[in-house]
Amino acid sequence: MKWWIINALCWLAALPACAAPAADSLRGDTAQRRPTFYERRTQHLRSSWARLVPNMGSIHFYGGVGLVSLGTGWHYGRKDQWETEVLLGFVPKYESDHNKATLTLKQRFVPWRIGLSSRWAVEPLTAGCFVNTIFGEDFWARQPSRYPKNYYGFIPKLRTSIFIGQRLRYNIPSRNRIFWKSISAYYELSTCDLYLISALPNRRVRLGDILTLAFGLRLEIF
Repeated sequence: MKWWIINALCWLAALPACAAPAADSLRGDTAQRRPTFYERRTQHLRSSWARLVPNMGSIHFYGGVGLVSLGTGWHYGRKDQWETEVLLGFVPKYESDHNKATLTLKQRFVPWRIGLSSRWAVEPLTAGCFVNTIFGEDFWARQPSRYPKNYYGFIPKLRTSIFIGQRLRYNIPSRNRIFWKSISAYYELSTCDLYLISALPNRRVRLGDILTLAFGLRLEIF
């Protein structure tokens, strides 16, 4: 009788161990199942919205968009050769009555990068264009009625420019990263549509008269 009781207790103790592999296999089947349409759609929406998160910032000085401008943007494409930036700039009042703000949309192309070491790289050419607007009553998008029709051939509120430049990049070691992945110092030479239109028919206008210098820092987040 005692032997029978001991044998039954041994079988009861072995039941959880026997059941465990079955439970694990069920969990494995669940993990390996194909995602549903809802799950695929949700994942696609999440990844699409994630692309809208800016992955770089910039501090920009001069260049026809203000004394100083702060920007954010995205790098993307093959080897991150394309960059899009939005910058908000500040123009001191100087001889006018008020300070002014500017808004700039910039598109940049970086054809190649040359690695100097594990931390340093040079980008020998950057090129692109940007559209800039300035806020203020003295800058209009539609010619006021006080002027004769077609008196002005341009819009003071909106400027379109092209630029070229170069950058020196420092890749921050992984163990030292807090906010940024890399920091790049750059300069850019730009000219706007109004300068080009004025210079083409006038041979007295030199190249230095229509070029604007800018410099700044580009901060890559990820």
